Amino acid sequence: MSKRPKMLASVIREIVAPVLRECPRECGMVSLTEAEVSNDFSHATLYVSALREPDLALRFLEGRLPELQRSLGQLHRKRIPILRFRKDLRTERGIRIEELLQ
Repeated sequence: MSKRPKMLASVIREIVAPVLRECPRECGMVSLTEAEVSNDFSHATLYVSALREPDLALRFLEGRLPELQRSLGQLHRKRIPILRFRKDLRTERGIRIEELLQ
């Protein structure tokens, strides 16, 4: 990834972060673990981790997509990436490996 998509990914993280704090309590702590912006700036994939109920956190964030897309529009860029949320499976894999090792 070149420097420009990384910079945009950082800005997108700042825009999305306040919404993460509004996730339902059932989700536990929710965090944005990674943000990837395509080289042509058409898409931004945001990986989300939740202590509990990650699927509920994803549904909540997807419900807020129109608002988040409008917030990205304030960046005054020629191309605004379409946001996509994905569950970060690394945490689940780590827990599974730890269980297998025990």
